[in-house]
Amino acid sequence: MSLSTNKAQKRKELEAEALLAARTLVDRMRTLYRELERLTGAPIAQHRVLSCIATEPGLAAARLAAKLGMRPPAVSHVLKSLTERGWIARRRTVDDQRTVSIQITDLGQQVVNASAGSAVGTLQRAVSGLETADLSKLANGLWALLERLPEKDVDSPTARKRVAQAKKR
Repeated sequence: MSLSTNKAQKRKELEAEALLAARTLVDRMRTLYRELERLTGAPIAQHRVLSCIATEPGLAAARLAAKLGMRPPAVSHVLKSLTERGWIARRRTVDDQRTVSIQITDLGQQVVNASAGSAVGTLQRAVSGLETADLSKLANGLWALLERLPEKDVDSPTARKRVAQAKKR
């Protein structure tokens, strides 16, 4: 076997291993998230936001969106849902009446306490347990992968058309 053929084979094996690891991670997190949603009746996005607010009370919505990698309209929607559930309260800040401070309520803190150790913190705990070198490789590798993935391919008109055609078969 030539050197280039050997290199290509090793590359193919490494790609298969990376895909298996990525799919396993997604499946495992999906299972954990479903269980948390079943226990609390709330989607994982609400738990992620609530958990972040519990960690940093008084956080502004724009800062919250940036910390979670979410778009402001999505965060606004989640905050509305959390307010309706009574898990958070929004208050205007004294310094700037245009800025809204987000606080967790006693009920919201009860939800956080009850779900501690579940899916919301699982990934964070796993990441925090990595050695610095592995953490750096993981972050760089994930960002490189995310740059190559479309943001909304599943929800694109073309993708919807393909799914509809597949359902007809």
